[in-house]
Amino acid sequence: MDLKSELTGAPPEATRPSVTYSLLFPPGWKRFSVDDEAEKAFVDSLKKVFQPRGQAKDYMYYRALTHRLFMDMKKRRASSIYLPVKAIDGALLPASIVVLPAPIGGAHQLDDFRNRLTKRHEFEESTMNGLAVWRWEERQSTFPEGDVGVGALTVHHLFEAPKSTGRAPLMLSATLIVPPGEEKSELIGIVSDLFDAIAGTFNWVKTS
Repeated sequence: MDLKSELTGAPPEATRPSVTYSLLFPPGWKRFSVDDEAEKAFVDSLKKVFQPRGQAKDYMYYRALTHRLFMDMKKRRASSIYLPVKAIDGALLPASIVVLPAPIGGAHQLDDFRNRLTKRHEFEESTMNGLAVWRWEERQSTFPEGDVGVGALTVHHLFEAPKSTGRAPLMLSATLIVPPGEEKSELIGIVSDLFDAIAGTFNWVKTS
């Protein structure tokens, strides 16, 4: 047994079961690697929403923000991004769901991460098959400079990994871009419910 396993009581890495995840999506969504192809697909969805409205400033802002977000996702080792690729009423939904490891060193840091989250966000907890599931939201309603502009809703779900694997939890971070004037639209609630429904299909699957 290695020293880390001896100190934590966890099984050695060589004997730990390997797991992946499964998710179900409605028709019209596609999985991408976090790469240039996915970034282009998301920018195209923004263009089809903002340009017909004459909101060039908003489009350019979120195009630049999208590039920064993709750079950040790569640094955070995001494994996949899911995007709507089927147009509804002539436009693609400006939404995405990213799968990435929780920003902690391992399962042993989960309690500290929880404490940080509860200080900053409204926080919902549940369990699935005896494992913790957390949900919280982040909302952006203005540009960093203070100009009123488009907003964004991000719904995060965290799924604790099976304890025998010793791995860090996975997160789903689902984001909807909200154009100006749509901040109180029913669409926000509908898409938020959709994000929750997709997250509700999450399952850990053993691979060995």
